[in-house]
Amino acid sequence: MIKMVSSDEGLVKAWIKEAADTLRRLPKGYAKPRVTYWPDVVQTSIHSFGAARFENRLAAPSPRAIDRMERVLGWLFHCDDDARRIVWARACGVPWRRLEDIDGRSHVTLRKVADRGLRDIQRYLLRNPDEAPVMDVRQVG
Repeated sequence: MIKMVSSDEGLVKAWIKEAADTLRRLPKGYAKPRVTYWPDVVQTSIHSFGAARFENRLAAPSPRAIDRMERVLGWLFHCDDDARRIVWARACGVPWRRLEDIDGRSHVTLRKVADRGLRDIQRYLLRNPDEAPVMDVRQVG
């Protein structure tokens, strides 16, 4: 098996984005419903047929994706808190405009913070190449 380890910025962003997607697709815990003696009340006709209970579920992530997610989430602790929040928000798909509203700084400043965080992660990966996910070159195409 031919293996390749890389820590370029685009690949690091892709791994972080994949980790956010994997975390989003993990099954959620279920809350125990409250026990009551009152009967359920039908609010609308859609509830009477049980259609409101159905929702589209995302496909469960593979075990390899979960392993990569756990490894990638550890990388985020190698940049400061400010950069960690921005890098993770971008990986989750939060637009720059919304981050500006939440944070109060301009998108230019926020991009610099995110770039700094990604550089910190890259430096960590260069010092610790065993921490980077290993790809099989034959699968990349």
